[in-house]
Amino acid sequence: MSLLLNTSLVVTPTVYNAGTLFGIVPTDPSSNNADFSVTRATTKTRTNSAGLIETIAINVPSIDYSLGGCPNILLEPQRTNLFVRSEEFNTTWSQILGSVTANATTSPSGSMDADRFTADGTSGNHRVAQAVPITSGSAYTISCYVKKDTCDFFQFYFTSANFLSQAYANFDVNNGVLGTLGANSVASSITDAGNGWYRCSMTSNAISSSAAVSLNLSLITTATSSRGSNNDLSTSLFLWGAQVEVGAYPTSYIPTTSATVTRNADAITRNNVYTNNLITDAGGTWFVDLRNNIPYTTRDASTAGLFLSTSAGGFGNSFTFEGRTANQRVVIRKYIGGSGTNLYTTTSNTAKIAIKWNGTTADIFENGVKVVSETDFSFTNMNNLNCTPNDVPRSINSMALFPTPLTDDQCIALTTL
Repeated sequence: MSLLLNTSLVVTPTVYNAGTLFGIVPTDPSSNNADFSVTRATTKTRTNSAGLIETIAINVPSIDYSLGGCPNILLEPQRTNLFVRSEEFNTTWSQILGSVTANATTSPSGSMDADRFTADGTSGNHRVAQAVPITSGSAYTISCYVKKDTCDFFQFYFTSANFLSQAYANFDVNNGVLGTLGANSVASSITDAGNGWYRCSMTSNAISSSAAVSLNLSLITTATSSRGSNNDLSTSLFLWGAQVEVGAYPTSYIPTTSATVTRNADAITRNNVYTNNLITDAGGTWFVDLRNNIPYTTRDASTAGLFLSTSAGGFGNSFTFEGRTANQRVVIRKYIGGSGTNLYTTTSNTAKIAIKWNGTTADIFENGVKVVSETDFSFTNMNNLNCTPNDVPRSINSMALFPTPLTDDQCIALTTL
């Protein structure tokens, strides 16, 4: 509690409205020092406190409960869902050796709008499919909410002429576990969405371009079934919220109807940090509590998604949290005159980080341990605290500034899990 009394700014996923994420320190609302501006020029979906997928309005902060327990501030890059009719598998989707029953059960949104796909019992590959344009060299991630009905297993696969052969992923939606991943697929994931639903995803890389490539959602017999395998199933699965996006990982669901839909990036900004004495000439301490700080197999970019900088539009003299390299968690870097240096790579999915500086050097602490000591950093006038991710998402549990450098013992106490 004594450390909190020393803060100049604290922001948590607690109080917000369209365009503003309100800080809980400073407590004087007339100062505006604690408030972050929020911009996102499109609507967005989030998981709410009841565990349901809901749409939030333009510029409303994405306060998300998908990780369970307390919410976090979810900041994501821009993405486009290339599927149309993402919840209507009886419309523009091809139904191969099976049929769709519309609005057959309650979806992850809480509405009666999830479809059932039932295999017809003949020998072959039972699936729904939709064609989308593909560009060579890009990573594509396909995802869908899937729930067991009478079939336990599900598969994504891409047309092999435009993706490396054996690009597929299997899922056990009875037990919520991953099955076989094809040799040339990049990654797959399965996430519990509640009420028997799982969000399944697969990432693969395109090796040639095409105006229309079929992406397939298939019923299979085991979690080790081969790509596009034949069977004589007459069983069924529930489907909702299909998405395919250019990128190396799935982002929050983007509903579509008759056309593709783009969700803009989230951005939060707190300017005048130094001018308003949130940090001072004596230096300061920046605390960030990250959740879901996972290593992604590949990344979309290597840029500063979260930074405290002297420059409103660039790196300047700054500390940054960046996604730099495949299979690596977020990296903390420093920039001096726009030239960057890696300081530390975070090591855990939940990372409590403190960076303190005194106008000569800077130290970094992670999860109760001092991990960087006295790196050269002779600046104290970082005026801009911003996050606009375009490399990997940021899930921020809380963030704080202290107007002076804390002691090592205080930083250790602040960051201990």
